[in-house]
Amino acid sequence: MEIFGPLKSNQIEIDQEDINKLSLYVRKLEKWNGIHALTSVSAREIPYVFVVEPILASMSISKLVTPENCLDMGTGFGNPGVAMSMYFKRTDFLLVDSSQKKTALLRQIVQEAKMERIEILTSRIEDISNEKKFDLIVSRGIGPLERTLDYAAEFVKDNGIIAIFKAKLDSTEYALIKNSAIYFDGVINLKVMYPSKEVSRYLLIYRVKNS
Repeated sequence: MEIFGPLKSNQIEIDQEDINKLSLYVRKLEKWNGIHALTSVSAREIPYVFVVEPILASMSISKLVTPENCLDMGTGFGNPGVAMSMYFKRTDFLLVDSSQKKTALLRQIVQEAKMERIEILTSRIEDISNEKKFDLIVSRGIGPLERTLDYAAEFVKDNGIIAIFKAKLDSTEYALIKNSAIYFDGVINLKVMYPSKEVSRYLLIYRVKNS
């Protein structure tokens, strides 16, 4: 599916070069998904889930932080890091996933599309050295929220933020966190225009507590 329509219906304007790169990304996902069933997302919804939602998230996040670098934990097939990198053009992205199959496909796409500020690492997040810190950490969820936040807290800079993507909200889960290093800072409602409906997707925002 082409991505110009989904971008236009969500009032997203990006350079034609970036549209070309993201179009290649979507075509590759659709091709490989048809062969290997990579994701449960339907072909019709791939442009919205893998491109539109991450860019809408980037537009909101840019009001909170101007990241020099971003860590995408459990990126899967590049969601949300690939599309976010088209918005944050001066940000270095590290996309981490433990699946060799997924990261191999990502590397092929990134190389072919010449996405120069993306690095892909095949690893479990708990096996990565936390010496390097990030202004922005994003994740669509690599397990229970509490565990995801524990991992993220190890990598976030003092002035950085953690943004967790959620399809549905559970206030008993996201507001009451046990990690003493970070605090819950609010929810951003991403209103995504699909072909026949408006869908709410959410960003849970966390920050580092001042020492």
